[in-house]
Amino acid sequence: MTDLRFCLFGAGEMATIHAMNLISDARVKIAYVVDPSAERAAALALATGAQVVDTDTAFADPTIDAYVIASPPRTHADYLDRAAQTRAYVFCEKPIDHDMGRIQACMAALKGREGFVQLGFNRRFDAQFVALKQAITAGRIGSVEQVLIISRDAEAPPVEGFIQSSGLLKETAVHDFDLIRWLLEDEVAEVYVMADALINPEYLTVGQIDTTTTAIRMAKGTHVTVLNSLRAAYGYDQRIEVLGTLGQASVGNVPESLVILSTVDGIRGEKPLHNYHQRYAQAYRTEILAFAETVATGGMVTPDATDGLRASAIAEAAILSMTTKAPVAL
Repeated sequence: MTDLRFCLFGAGEMATIHAMNLISDARVKIAYVVDPSAERAAALALATGAQVVDTDTAFADPTIDAYVIASPPRTHADYLDRAAQTRAYVFCEKPIDHDMGRIQACMAALKGREGFVQLGFNRRFDAQFVALKQAITAGRIGSVEQVLIISRDAEAPPVEGFIQSSGLLKETAVHDFDLIRWLLEDEVAEVYVMADALINPEYLTVGQIDTTTTAIRMAKGTHVTVLNSLRAAYGYDQRIEVLGTLGQASVGNVPESLVILSTVDGIRGEKPLHNYHQRYAQAYRTEILAFAETVATGGMVTPDATDGLRASAIAEAAILSMTTKAPVAL
């Protein structure tokens, strides 16, 4: 296929990132933008040459090759249900939904088309993590015994900005849960979580936490520790360390600059990049353009809807562990 017609649900930050990356592919035309904010939708439509339409119009057009769902998480499953009635491909930001029952119902609607629905786990497309996976797969560090994943935001949101969130484990750590499945090509067998509101105790008033330490045992026996926090004073902290029988492989932070100043006063370098748009800018681009290529060639996407289900199932088990203060088997 040389002409690809896309429909975009959402006109916020994430939708805009995907839209601007998509139109860099000469084969892609953003035909429609759907968003409840007329002003926001009009601005994105103007920037991409799209038309602002309602949901029914978007799903009634048989010429649409792909739907991109980058609207708030509470809308994802409803749009996926509608998309399942078409023959189009779908790119959907994670999670499929906040509720596991709703996710399972959505998967039933998608039965047989799971491989046509790509989930927005952008970290699988980061060049550093891809190189790390290649080193693991090639056996360069032997059999993996321990993994440490560190994922910390630079600045915690205000309490009022957290009211509609599904929480640290379902919205943030879910990336790490998918990442470990992908890196190790293995499934989670057991999870145990310690969680607190150490940064801002007022988060507890809206049922949220800001700091988690998750211990995971993989099916093949590998031990994994995932550290999540909503604050790191020095920047957006994204690191992975993998220990194997033959050695170790790791990915460090990406700094604002590679310049290192060495003087009599000491050695100084720059802090990590400040947020996820900066750190994963290229991964977002690679991710969505890989989706467009799959739409053009008619293949199967990865990660797919089943990967979304499994990552959310780990997050659900992590929440159960947090509330029961006990390990939970998957």
